[in-house]
Amino acid sequence: MALLPLCFVSQLAIGQEQPPLQADVQVQVKYKDKRLVQFRARLEGGEATLRGSVQNLPGGETALVLLHFDYNTDADIALDELISQIVVSTSDRAGNEFSRVTIDPNTVPLNPNRAPLYYSATLYRPPRDGRRLYFARIQVFGNYE
Repeated sequence: MALLPLCFVSQLAIGQEQPPLQADVQVQVKYKDKRLVQFRARLEGGEATLRGSVQNLPGGETALVLLHFDYNTDADIALDELISQIVVSTSDRAGNEFSRVTIDPNTVPLNPNRAPLYYSATLYRPPRDGRRLYFARIQVFGNYE
């Protein structure tokens, strides 16, 4: 009976492994800019893409990050993209993280040549403190299966 709990512990540790990082995008955003700052990245290991934008919101304290995942391919056989976690954060130029949002899509599959997936997050911007810009970072964790 003493071995039984150890079996469960090893399964729990394996079940908690972080999926691979497939995209890591850092976007410079000027504090005074009201326009969209757009970005694009391919998810590692396949043909799925991430497009998005960061926009300062009225009031000067927050920014809106919009994410659009799409997966178009001409391949005869293509695996589903399973997005496990999306981490969106803001930081100052020194790299000090100020605000963070973690999106858990519950392993929603992004199917090849099917409907795109959309996510959004509102985050606080770092205090300006005489700086001209801050950074928004988007990290996507998942796997093709």
